[in-house]
Amino acid sequence: MAVYSYQELQEKIAKCNNDDLYYRICRNIKKLRKEKYREFKKIGSNSTINPYTTENIAALLDYNHTHYKRFESENDSTKKMPLKKIVLLSIILETSIEDLMK
Repeated sequence: MAVYSYQELQEKIAKCNNDDLYYRICRNIKKLRKEKYREFKKIGSNSTINPYTTENIAALLDYNHTHYKRFESENDSTKKMPLKKIVLLSIILETSIEDLMK
């Protein structure tokens, strides 16, 4: 585990841009959701409901479909997702929050 000086930590956090962070999270949510969607379709589950559609993810998060789609849009500059919803998405998509921020 690395140990940094105060100045090094200041430099590291100065690089953290909110817009860039949300852009990466949204891009990764979309990518991971689509992977799960394809995986679910591939296994040919007896269920007729694919839980990884945008409509069903929105319902699981208690959002309307249009609102949720904005989170997956890389071009929507007004998207802000509460931490709780990000945590819930990490559970739904079976990934870590760290993976969502990569």
